Amino acid sequence: MFAQINHMAMISPQYPMLERFYRSHFKFSISERAHDNTEGSAIVGDGTVGLNILPRRDGYMGGIDHFGMVVDSIDRVLDRMKGAHPKTNIVKRPSTRPFAAYSGHDPDGNVFDLAEKKGDNLKDVYQEQKDGDLKDSGGCHFRRFAIRTANAEACAEFYTDVFELQSINTPEGKAGYHLTDGRVILSLMQWDIELFGGMSIKRPGPDHIGIHVPDLAAFKKEAKRLADKNTYIAARPLGGSDEANTRADLLAACALGEFQMADPDGNWIDITDD
Repeated sequence: MFAQINHMAMISPQYPMLERFYRSHFKFSISERAHDNTEGSAIVGDGTVGLNILPRRDGYMGGIDHFGMVVDSIDRVLDRMKGAHPKTNIVKRPSTRPFAAYSGHDPDGNVFDLAEKKGDNLKDVYQEQKDGDLKDSGGCHFRRFAIRTANAEACAEFYTDVFELQSINTPEGKAGYHLTDGRVILSLMQWDIELFGGMSIKRPGPDHIGIHVPDLAAFKKEAKRLADKNTYIAARPLGGSDEANTRADLLAACALGEFQMADPDGNWIDITDD
């Protein structure tokens, strides 16, 4: 494939705790080099895709924030964007970024990072993934990055044209545009304020992530054991009140997995063993 999704990112004031959550529940690994980077973000990976958990800084909102791709050619990406998608753009990032030479946005302003597969900016966990040095997570892997956006069709056309992501078939009733790089699904779902009747309004942007586990029943059992042992890394169940049930129903309606929950920060996770 011309492009592969190589990381996802979220922002949190309790980023070290989230690192422990994802390591404990999904057996994701951390970079050996990250042990010395105690003042930076927390990074975990499944052996192919990384999750960058950024500390919340002044002026920034928390939650799921963006995703990143490695591509065969940045120049080809630029040419394609300038041609058919002139309202999109990318900007070069500081050289200290270990995984993103550039950052860009799609027609709705959703942000993504970019790096070249042969580029020398891949460092830390992302270099280890490239070299095959990062330990596999034993069957758990990042499966999906879902965005709810105002012009889902236009965004889907953009990612298809520019990055050659391929459309996939999804279960009946799962509305949206679902694209893949061969491993990870990028879902573009339509945002409409009418979706949020009976609950507080959720702004357009990243909505949830999806993770594949080897055995869903075993995962649920282990999640309960972890919660009983240490409530700080317990998953947050969905539903409970009328409004919480409405939120859970909204997620379930667009989820491709069989089970949904939230991490300790409230970020939605769609889980499947299919």
